[in-house]
Amino acid sequence: MSKQQRLGAALVGTLFLATVSGANAGSITGEVKILDATSKLPLVKITKDQDYCGETLPNETYLIDPNGGLKNVVVFLESASTTQAGDPQKLNVIENTGCRYAPRILAMQKGERLRVRNADPKLHIPHSYLNEKTVFMLSLPFRNTTLDATQKIRQPGIMKLVCDTHAWMLGYVHVFDHPFFAVTDERGTFSIVNIPAGTYTMKAWHEDAGVKSQEIVVPESGDVQATFEFSKK
Repeated sequence: MSKQQRLGAALVGTLFLATVSGANAGSITGEVKILDATSKLPLVKITKDQDYCGETLPNETYLIDPNGGLKNVVVFLESASTTQAGDPQKLNVIENTGCRYAPRILAMQKGERLRVRNADPKLHIPHSYLNEKTVFMLSLPFRNTTLDATQKIRQPGIMKLVCDTHAWMLGYVHVFDHPFFAVTDERGTFSIVNIPAGTYTMKAWHEDAGVKSQEIVVPESGDVQATFEFSKK
């Protein structure tokens, strides 16, 4: 078989696998809204490195668009039967930038990579906890310092991320053992694709408003819509 024939056969095989993986699979699209979106949160008071960080920062606990769409909600299937492992080539990055975490809320599948980068000219010590136990603690003393946290992540769950040098810094990393999750965008919308047909419990998590759940039936093809509504605590 010639090199051209081998390449053609490989391409056909790849297309076949992609077709098979998408068979009997649907998608969930939807939005997350908040009902009481009018009240404003107080600014975050800065207690250290004010020469760079400033005296206050916006409170990013609730990021709400004009139509009530709620950003940074993690939407996911409670459980899913899958053998699809996380892609070890997929890189997730959290930045320490402007004395805050960006993104504030990150979701990833176990097996993917995670790096933490310092974009500030100040010492940051990102410190993550899972069930009150340290997962990783990194010292990032200089601007553009980047460290890998991948090998420290050994199990799924919600990791709380703080900074040992700046008490107000806060973030969360959701680690899943399946790929059926999403984080809502600026309009509060989300999409989860290639879900095997079936009935699932679907949940939406917000760092302060809590957790909402609903049962949802995913068709063998096409989209099903889902909406979650939260209220501030």
